Amino acid sequence: MSSTTQLLKKHTIEDLFTVVYTVLDDFILQSLAANRFSLPKSDTQKASYAEILTIALVGEILNQAKTGVWFMIIKNQFKHLFKQLPDLTRYYRILRNLEQIMADFALCLANTVDDTTTYSEDSKPIPICHIKRYKFPRAMTEAAKGYGTMGGVFGFKLHAIANNAAMLCRFAIVPANEADITVARALLNPEYDELDRIVADKAYLGLGVFTPPKANARYPIPWTKLMDSARKVIETVFSSLTRSKHLVLGQLNSFWSVRASVCRKIAAHNLGIWLGL
Repeated sequence: MSSTTQLLKKHTIEDLFTVVYTVLDDFILQSLAANRFSLPKSDTQKASYAEILTIALVGEILNQAKTGVWFMIIKNQFKHLFKQLPDLTRYYRILRNLEQIMADFALCLANTVDDTTTYSEDSKPIPICHIKRYKFPRAMTEAAKGYGTMGGVFGFKLHAIANNAAMLCRFAIVPANEADITVARALLNPEYDELDRIVADKAYLGLGVFTPPKANARYPIPWTKLMDSARKVIETVFSSLTRSKHLVLGQLNSFWSVRASVCRKIAAHNLGIWLGL
């Protein structure tokens, strides 16, 4: 039985829309009051931004791989919940333009976990095409050829830190040729981050976080099964994002669209855990 089937046996889609909309609308209103961001206003705007983002997040929670198909299903079959919705191209533009709000929402949810004892850090390739096709001319000039544990990849990498609740609390989306340790230095600040509470793999040696020792290390740091289990939290999150949220992206035309899609999937992942779904 799939996770979506199990979820819908406990909750109706209307229930999900109501809960997600309530949480998201409260976040947007509180953020606007605190001047964290501003939203454009238009007299011809169809549906609120909270409604549009709710549709997208519920689609991600229900593992809907086709963003446009999901939106058209909601537009045609759930008119009793959403009285007015924009056309599909406008929907895509709004999702892309609200990339930062989705990122902030995801991180705010992760920050509600205050009992985290350890964090785990790693990176996940996000290919946009097969590695053999990387030399073909492309409009998305930010994509690059890089290497990971599974070999070559052309596209991007998601670098992230997860707390022990399996929620991503920091992340960055960069070209695939950026070194893990370089991005990790940008995500961490030794002045206030407790690096000894972060576990990672050997790619992060020298950063100050806990990593498995080298085989020829003169003074190896003790590495226990508990540390290995803590490090695997981030791998479990990446696996969930890939299998359930379809992190391996389809045909997107810009780095902006890639970032917006990944931020939305991370927000849905964190929200699902926060709601206990």
